[in-house]
This record gives sequence, structure tokens and C-alpha cells, in this order.
Amino acid sequence: MKTTKITYPNPNEPYNKELLLENNQGITTTLGTVFLKKGTRIPESGFSKHPFNEVSIITKGCIEILQEDESIQGYLKAGDAIYINAMEAQAGNVLEDTTLIYVLNERNQ
Repeated sequence: MKTTKITYPNPNEPYNKELLLENNQGITTTLGTVFLKKGTRIPESGFSKHPFNEVSIITKGCIEILQEDESIQGYLKAGDAIYINAMEAQAGNVLEDTTLIYVLNERNQ
């Protein structure tokens, strides 16, 4: 068992703060936090795809989630959670300064 305090990156630090990283029975689990500044797009252009499943919980702010055709899929606000499959395209526009907590799970090769 491991415990950690939830802390967020400061606006002048890199946007991502890894809090825990654990390898167990062929699965790597990462817990972290993110600060996203209002007016940014994540990623800056196009869409990102990652080799891990992701669960994110929005703790403050608002993100406009985009579909691959750039249309609006919906909005994530404080109190919302989202599950993203491995290799699923993702992008969004940050409408308010936003903080979130994420958990990543990846099967080791």
C-alpha cells in the first residue's frame, strides 16, 4: 500500500505532476494531477492517442471535448469524470483554468 497527498502543479511549472507510479502483475498504474490554463488547446494541434487507459476527474474548471472532425462532443466540468480507452483520439479546448486528477493503466509488454 502506498499513500500520497494530492497536489497540483503551479501555473509556472510543467502542467503535469506525477504523484505515484506502480508496476504490479504486468500493469503500470500512474496517478497524477494536471493544471491547464484557460485559452489553451490540448494538444496544441491535432489529437493525441496514448497506449494506456485513462480515468480523469475534473476538480476545477471546464474543458470543451472535441471529436476527430473538430466538432464539440461535450463539456467536462468540476465533478465530472471521463474514461478514455487506450489509443482513443482525444483533444479539447480549455475554457477555464482547470485542474484534474488522472489515473493511467497500461499493460506492460
